[in-house]
Amino acid sequence: MLEIKAASQEELSIIEKLIEESHLKIEAIEDYITNCMIAYDNKEAVATAGFIKIEDIAILKFVVVSKNRRREYLGDGIVKATLNLADKKGVKKVFVNIDQEEIFFEKLRFEEVPLNEVRTCYEPINTLNELDGNRIGRVILPDYFLKACKSHQ
Repeated sequence: MLEIKAASQEELSIIEKLIEESHLKIEAIEDYITNCMIAYDNKEAVATAGFIKIEDIAILKFVVVSKNRRREYLGDGIVKATLNLADKKGVKKVFVNIDQEEIFFEKLRFEEVPLNEVRTCYEPINTLNELDGNRIGRVILPDYFLKACKSHQ
């Protein structure tokens, strides 16, 4: 049975292991562990995602699905759960680097926004230091939840 839940400090090493297995370099997860979600299937960690919150915006820092569990829509589920958590924490806009996973984020209805727009609107809170990419996607909360995703099309 699949269970997606907010991560706890005790799950930090599990999240770090999933990230390491995916060959990502994510630092200081302990600083925002309360903004992370983790998915278990029969007590085995199969997916995780986390964001950094800056005022009323968030930067989705990572989305990881176990290699042997890809193409099962676990990525969709963990991202939606993470966006729900962000919404509950008062986040209005969520940004993500879409350089590597454009199709995935497009299916989840992240809209590409020009990098100069992000610079202009959010430079005062140093967002660009957290968005390491050339192509940036964005969703608006809570509006995101008013429409169905395109992931199954």
